[in-house]
Amino acid sequence: MLGVTLAVLACAAVAGAVYLGRERLGPEGVGMALLRTAGLGALVLMLINPTRTARVAGGSATVLLDASLSMAAAGGRWTEALDSALSLAGESGEVLRFGVAVTPLDTLPPGDGISRIGAGLTQAGARGGPVVVVTDGELADAAALPPSLVAGATWVVLPRDTLPGAGLLEAVLPEQVAPDDSIPIRLTLGTWGALAARSATVELREGERRLLARDVELPPPPAVAQRRIVLAPGTLGRGDHVLHLRVTAAGDAEPRDDERIRVVTVSEEPAVAVIVDPPDWEGRFLVQALGEVTGSAVRGYARPDSARWVDMRTLEPVPERSVRTAARRAALLVLRGSREHPFLIDRAGPVWHWPAGSDTLVELFAGDWYVRRTVPASPLAGRLAGVAWDSLPPLTGVVPLAPAEEEWTALAARQGRRGVARAVLVGTQVDGRRELTTAGAGLWRWGFRGGAPREAYRAFVAAGVDWLLRSAVTPRAAPLTASRVVPRGIPAAFRWSAAEVPDSAEVVVAGDSVQRVTLRFDPDGLAQVALEPGVYRWSTAAAGGARGVTVVESYSSEYPPAPVMAPPEGPAAGFRVVELAARRQWWLFLVVVLALSGEWAWRQRRGLP
Repeated sequence: MLGVTLAVLACAAVAGAVYLGRERLGPEGVGMALLRTAGLGALVLMLINPTRTARVAGGSATVLLDASLSMAAAGGRWTEALDSALSLAGESGEVLRFGVAVTPLDTLPPGDGISRIGAGLTQAGARGGPVVVVTDGELADAAALPPSLVAGATWVVLPRDTLPGAGLLEAVLPEQVAPDDSIPIRLTLGTWGALAARSATVELREGERRLLARDVELPPPPAVAQRRIVLAPGTLGRGDHVLHLRVTAAGDAEPRDDERIRVVTVSEEPAVAVIVDPPDWEGRFLVQALGEVTGSAVRGYARPDSARWVDMRTLEPVPERSVRTAARRAALLVLRGSREHPFLIDRAGPVWHWPAGSDTLVELFAGDWYVRRTVPASPLAGRLAGVAWDSLPPLTGVVPLAPAEEEWTALAARQGRRGVARAVLVGTQVDGRRELTTAGAGLWRWGFRGGAPREAYRAFVAAGVDWLLRSAVTPRAAPLTASRVVPRGIPAAFRWSAAEVPDSAEVVVAGDSVQRVTLRFDPDGLAQVALEPGVYRWSTAAAGGARGVTVVESYSSEYPPAPVMAPPEGPAAGFRVVELAARRQWWLFLVVVLALSGEWAWRQRRGLP
């Protein structure tokens, strides 16, 4: 646009110089100069041919119909919404369903486990014409919609009626335990509407076998509260167990949000073994954080003196041979102490070294070391970049590490925020074996403080564990894994974790029936499969004969009532997006003809050549 403006100004300058400077025609020259400027300016516009997009009235309507499970939950108005969508679309319009994805209209009941409108608005805007959204207003991405995407759409909001209800919103328990472990279960209960019941029964079953039943107090509606129950040690045998947790309350109008399903593996071998030698605060907080971020069996062993080992969970004595076996067989070994520990001799899988701290054999540069805000490029950068590292308490020291050529630095710190930066976290992968080394001392203070420092500590531990457990040589790890539990309406995710990701793989999925599914992997090794609620055992001839259990719950987060987040209903503003180019504007040609003809006639009248 700047170039067009300069060109038009140049035309005006030339016309003014001719009629006011050279010809000296006075007021009449002003009129002739204006005519020449208009004619030449219109010609310049058509020569440059600037274009722009604009919304103009017209086009057939696109109706976006919310097809998430909340539309058919208790109090939902799916039938009314479907009729409204068909009526608003008319004969020439089109109805699209939205939820997890945008799909053409069908009259089947809604089945998507989440309601996202952003992709639907983008697709409808590209089609042109009026855009109408029919929804109950419980949209997951409503707060993140840009105003330009929402503008011009008509919102028809049909909120569902809030009926009395109680639901089991979450159930948290370890994914892997040892045979002699008790299993703590944390339940999150929600109530809403005019629910009269003040207590409910929590029942835990495996198939037809009833494992536990408890009466729990319900919070007065509307509210959310947590309750804790414990399954006694020895209740479950070795192997995978599909556990059903159900909450039953009198007067509950929606039974589909009362049950959660979880898969628990009972195994002698821990997923993570932590060796703390000698014991200190860093090791204690590390074991706790590993248990929180992995959700698997974590075994911590400490050596309070040279003659004995103890289990950090029970403080019971443990034979050294049991500690050696756990260190050798665990999927991940975390070693707090010397990097030359004898337990590493038989170790083939990934290892996380934490040499800094009370180990007197390791040199430590003491002082206040502040982690640098800038995260270096590394395989962990994506997981660590979101933490405000420069706002955390300082570390108490750093072990002087000199990363080798094949090693990379994931975090660095400087003493007193000045001087040379030294590595805090170093990683390497040699012949497929992955190792991390934590050179910073005093990280446990982040976990002790709570709040943002605690979340930074958890992010630090989670990033390291996630990278290490993706190692191609991890014992027991298969290249193909799948989601253990997914809510209804959410596709199950299959992930290929080996270095080379194939285009596809065939998987046999056995539930109520047996079906063969072809997985199509994206560049990150992720494939998604939509399954109906049920328990599925899958296997494949690829990936070394990988197999597993995937559960699709009857529960969905769409069933409990949620706040109405849709933008307010506005006036209909039908439009279509068109491209406007200068050469396609007929009136510019008319301006050229009239302006230049008028200038020529005026010059002839004055007797000018």
